[in-house]
Amino acid sequence: MDTPTYRITWLDRWEARIERRLQLARGHWVQLRGAQAGVRFGLGRGVQILHPSCLEVGDDVSIMDCGYLNCLSARGVRFGNHTSIDRNLWLSCGAAHDSRGYFEIGDHSFIGAYAVIGSGGGISIGSHVLIGQCVNIHAESHRFSDSTRLIQEQGVSYQGIVIEDDIWIGSKATILDGVTIGRGAIIGAGAVVTKSVPSQAIAVGVPAKVIGYRSRAQT
Repeated sequence: MDTPTYRITWLDRWEARIERRLQLARGHWVQLRGAQAGVRFGLGRGVQILHPSCLEVGDDVSIMDCGYLNCLSARGVRFGNHTSIDRNLWLSCGAAHDSRGYFEIGDHSFIGAYAVIGSGGGISIGSHVLIGQCVNIHAESHRFSDSTRLIQEQGVSYQGIVIEDDIWIGSKATILDGVTIGRGAIIGAGAVVTKSVPSQAIAVGVPAKVIGYRSRAQT
């Protein structure tokens, strides 16, 4: 059976150009509200940004439709150059009474659709990082050691998360507080990362375990 070939019409191209211009206009509006941004900062439809004065983005950054970003933080939220975020991102740095949280991601990185990122303890993501769809990253954890008290009464602990450069995190993975993922590592789809992962390691499973190293796999 022959594979069908579809013709991209002038109307398709016109629609894409109009949508891009609307994205850039939304990005400009957020800059007028206090965000610091480089050139060609685009926002999709329905993106809600709280406290834009705490947001800083580089050149050629795109945040696609229906995102929610609560940027309230003493250190703020930062996106590097040529970094893109797919639709339905949920990102929060914490609460008004505790501004220790922050979020930063480097250059040429990507976060897939439906990511949930709680950065109350701070999250640092490097450059050339690929994060799949439906990934959860939580830089905070509930205390629960006292069984005589409600968990919600015992407060929250914060350690922070570091994801270094050149990392691939598969779809539906979960990264928990206190974890560092070393440069060049791969996290398998659906993995739950509870402990730090060394550089170049391949980690899979629940909880995630190292099953090999990229350098060895290539020899």
